[in-house]
Amino acid sequence: MLEKDQEQVTPEMKNEEPSIDQETRQSRLSRSAAKRGRTSKAADDERSAIQRMMRGVGGAFQRYGSYGLAMLKSPSQAMNQTETLRMKYAWISIVLFSVFFALGNYVQLKVSKTRLLGFGIHYSFGDAFLKVAIFTLILLTLMMLTVWVLGKYMLKGNISLKEVMMKFGAALVPVLLLSIFWLGFALLNIPYVTVILSVMMFFGLQLIAVVLFRSVQSEHEAVHGDLMYAGWVFLLVELMIIALLWSIVGEYLIPSLVPVRFG
Repeated sequence: MLEKDQEQVTPEMKNEEPSIDQETRQSRLSRSAAKRGRTSKAADDERSAIQRMMRGVGGAFQRYGSYGLAMLKSPSQAMNQTETLRMKYAWISIVLFSVFFALGNYVQLKVSKTRLLGFGIHYSFGDAFLKVAIFTLILLTLMMLTVWVLGKYMLKGNISLKEVMMKFGAALVPVLLLSIFWLGFALLNIPYVTVILSVMMFFGLQLIAVVLFRSVQSEHEAVHGDLMYAGWVFLLVELMIIALLWSIVGEYLIPSLVPVRFG
């Protein structure tokens, strides 16, 4: 009897073994498919996130480009239209100007061996670029504060610091374009063109202050103070700031801005 039972059980167990193995393989295949699905989904999500980021960056460039073109067409008119002014675009202009100016300055420092006041001087990229970029940011920020203080307390205009910053950043767009040209001619090593652009950038910053003072007088009913004296005080304050930061100006800016050659 026992032998018969064993004979009956043994075939049944042999018949069940393939089904168990088959279920195990199916389970493994299901887990592998699920894992591949999760991996594929994660990759798709990553690609989607990158695509969204690129679309966002492209849209930001397009919006700032439209803003910049509006400012280039008529800066003094566009800066007085509140619907075109944006604080973030103003700071983008300020940061971009600082970056391009610092890059152009570094490129010119690289060829300073041929220049009288920069003979034999070399600087690392991190040292020269960062110091000049930070100096430019500080100078522009102090210039905006000076315009606001003079407009509010010397010209007696009812203007906010936020409005001054937005208008200053808007009026800076043409000077930003000059800094891009400045970098281009610095790369081509044409110093006599770069020095002309340097002078134009300096006077362009003074013109921004004059236009802002004029805006304060016309739009904010400033009845006290004189525009010419406000411009002189602004220039005096700017020169004082440069004098206080002369260690950077004399070491990093003068050697790159003076295109005097030996022979």
